[in-house]
Amino acid sequence: MKLSPHLIPLTTSLRVRSLERAPHAPASAKPSEAPASRLSAYHRDSFERTSATRRDLPALNVPPARLANQPVNEAAEAQAKQQWRGDDSAVAQTTDTDCGEASLTQLNKAKGSGPSSVDAKRDEVRASEASARRAVQDRFDVNLVDGARPEEIGATLGSMGVGVTRGLTNYDPVAISDALKSGQFGMAMVDSQTLANSALPPEQRKEGTGALHWVTIDGYNHGELSHDPMDDKFRVKDPVNGSYWVGAKDLLKAMDVARIEHKNNGGMLLLENRPDVTTDAQREALARSNAEQTESLGKGNGIGSKRLSASESS
Repeated sequence: MKLSPHLIPLTTSLRVRSLERAPHAPASAKPSEAPASRLSAYHRDSFERTSATRRDLPALNVPPARLANQPVNEAAEAQAKQQWRGDDSAVAQTTDTDCGEASLTQLNKAKGSGPSSVDAKRDEVRASEASARRAVQDRFDVNLVDGARPEEIGATLGSMGVGVTRGLTNYDPVAISDALKSGQFGMAMVDSQTLANSALPPEQRKEGTGALHWVTIDGYNHGELSHDPMDDKFRVKDPVNGSYWVGAKDLLKAMDVARIEHKNNGGMLLLENRPDVTTDAQREALARSNAEQTESLGKGNGIGSKRLSASESS
């Protein structure tokens, strides 16, 4: 399919999660990449290279910058104190349905310990997924192959040594801004197309809704009205569309549409790095407590999707 040089909203024609989940598919060949001369440094660095990206997924580009001056992450120092290590790159999902696994890999990369390659970080997440499955086997199954429910995300985060400090059904501007500027990260289940539209110029936006979609939030800027948290801006790591900044109102809308259009599913998890959680018993306990914090987000399945050209209908 022909791709726009800018961000393209997500399709609403999505594969429904199968009732019987399949095992992880083996990694396939590297995707073709546009010549470096055609891409700005920002575009080239917006996605980590990974040998697992499927051949049939389209090339990915970050949205055009809507602001003359890109926001600065004012939480960088606070994040460093929590031993988070952030950068501008986003981890791309490798199938139509693994935005949850990609977002967990993004967080695992930000923890800054162990191997540095994205493929190795993804393998660590899969090992944590297996540990989480054992930790909560008496309550629910954990399998991220065909998407990820909030409880699966919470349990796997615990096995990774990441704590869920709060699960939010609705957008709470004060709680979210306070958490992000204090050095916490966020992981949100949003409507994919609504979030994508927020980073597009008006003439490229599409009608309708997308799918439940997991993204990571790892940057904070107070905006021009420092007294109003609804003027704050956040850096999103989107497994389909890369790294970009959105306003608090955009994030609120993407969460609201998820709740309204996807049967009361969606919301945000506020996260803290827990390097003190080191033993198997501690990680198992954190996996179980995290899962309880996710209950308000519903049982919906975050998947994500391939992107369509701007001229292609949903």
